Amino acid sequence: MKMEIKYKIEHRKVKYPRLEFKGLQLLVILPLEINDPYEIIEKRKKWIQKKWNIIQEAIKKANVSKDFMIFGETYIIERNKTEIPTIDRSSKKIRLNPENPKHQKIILKNLKNLLKIKIKPIIEEYTKKYSIYPNKIMIKSQQTKWGSCSNKKNISLNLKLVCLPEKIIKYIIFHEMTHLKHKRHNQTFWQIISLEFPNYKEQEQKLLEYWFATEIFFKNLAK
Repeated sequence: MKMEIKYKIEHRKVKYPRLEFKGLQLLVILPLEINDPYEIIEKRKKWIQKKWNIIQEAIKKANVSKDFMIFGETYIIERNKTEIPTIDRSSKKIRLNPENPKHQKIILKNLKNLLKIKIKPIIEEYTKKYSIYPNKIMIKSQQTKWGSCSNKKNISLNLKLVCLPEKIIKYIIFHEMTHLKHKRHNQTFWQIISLEFPNYKEQEQKLLEYWFATEIFFKNLAK
């Protein structure tokens, strides 16, 4: 099979090879003693193509024809000789100098601050309404999840949330806060979710579409 889909090989202390998609990239996980990925790729080529088609359909539905998005609004990335990187909320533009490696880090820091401001009242709303009290809220660049909840009641949120419309941000936050009381995705968990989001299945589908869209947005930012 000729692989037209880009893939990355990663060796781990595992017994059997396996495949998984990390965003837009196929990850081939091999045992330490195996170097050639051909056999696993050939064996799972139908699964690979099926997953890739789902990803492409999700990207198509998300209408990824933009440079970047902040809270569901389109932003143009302007690359020029500017000395100070900025996010202009009024003109919906992100300005940075691609030749200065510090500029992207500053923009990412500014995006993180914008997200912190956005989520604060949302968390306060759900804390008051449902008596759910997280210990810490952290924003990280995560590879595979929109958010996570630890046993210490710490909630980690993906920086990619900064791209999403407020309604979907609220869904993700409520989802993770509900995990503070109910760890598993069981019937009780989804019953609580449905109190706030009766259409949670639609939200879950939207998250799939936005996941791959945000992959592209952040790649655009790094160009």
